[in-house]
Amino acid sequence: MKGRTNKELLLLRIFIAIFYANWAFIFFFIPVYLRETKNFSVGMIGTLTAVYAFLGATSQIFIGYLSDRLKKRKQFLMVSSLMLLFIYFFIFSRLNSFIAFIFVYSLIGIFMNTLTTLSNVLIFDYSSSSGGTGRAFASIRVWGPIGFLIMMLTIGFYPQLAEPNIMFPSISAVFLLEFIMILLLKEPELKSSVRTIELKDIKKFLSRFEAKSFLIFYVSYFFAMYGASSNVNLLVRHLGGSNSDISWALAVCSITEIPTAFLWGSLADKIGRVPLLLLASLVLPLRVFLYSLANKALDVILIQLFTHSLTFNIIVIVSAVLINDLVSEEERASGQGILSMVTAISQTISALISGNVADEVGLKGMYVFLTVIAVVSTSLAFTLLRRTHHHIPPRCIDSIQ
Repeated sequence: MKGRTNKELLLLRIFIAIFYANWAFIFFFIPVYLRETKNFSVGMIGTLTAVYAFLGATSQIFIGYLSDRLKKRKQFLMVSSLMLLFIYFFIFSRLNSFIAFIFVYSLIGIFMNTLTTLSNVLIFDYSSSSGGTGRAFASIRVWGPIGFLIMMLTIGFYPQLAEPNIMFPSISAVFLLEFIMILLLKEPELKSSVRTIELKDIKKFLSRFEAKSFLIFYVSYFFAMYGASSNVNLLVRHLGGSNSDISWALAVCSITEIPTAFLWGSLADKIGRVPLLLLASLVLPLRVFLYSLANKALDVILIQLFTHSLTFNIIVIVSAVLINDLVSEEERASGQGILSMVTAISQTISALISGNVADEVGLKGMYVFLTVIAVVSTSLAFTLLRRTHHHIPPRCIDSIQ
């Protein structure tokens, strides 16, 4: 039994690694392709990102609900991988009209968010027997930045991989590998007494002070962070950087993510979730404001190197674990679906507003605007989250009934 579990964990780690490796193309080089090949403005790219995020948001509660009810994860992951393979191999590079891109981005949003949500659920399914949920989650989730780093380093040395004629077949090949990994993976047995979460359960979850306080903070935090980080590629280009410079600006993020993932996971179990979120809230305004002062690609690379782990890495790991604290084992997929939905809503609002602000005042002005939003998130963290600190103790999910 233990040997089989180790095999499943290996397959899951490989899946996580190659899934996040594809992020390098999808989230950071395709926007450059749209900007330079299709002549889309930053606002138009932001609109596409908003469509992607909104459809991802509205789909995840239902998909999480359905996954809990059917007691299945991998079928959803397999279908999503195949659909994305088809889209990027046969359709994406042939699109020309903005309306067509909007329709395709709506489909990509549903399938990509399904992969993100249910891969997190699978991680919790396999790590639920561990003595520390945060550390167990981080030990598998760390393979995401490892895969992302390998891809970014590869593009850094071979920037031609980001050219459209190579990029789109590469994206499709990775989705094929994802499909194979999930096909080989045997998901853990779920208890026969699983109770499917209903809308009233979601309302009950959102009515809790701890959950509501966290989500109010999270929306503002992710608004600022997403608007800032998702446009780093365009900022590097704006400052005269190359595809290789974009790769290095993103590779350094994973270089810091990998060793600190275990640190944040362990600290979340030892000192609690909230202290780490307060730390992240203090660093974010500094990170975002420094982008507005950047004058060359190297400046952006250094900002990424010294601030990414203290912002993105903390919020991703600790938020997933904290939400897991607030739901029962049977509601795990729905709990992560709520988090994915709120994340996607934040991305939707941020992409729409940030992109249009950039069209009006330029990328540098957009980063000043996002700095203000980041300061608001810090204020919310210290007024709302501090009051919840003693109500969200570090604990193993198995203790939640």
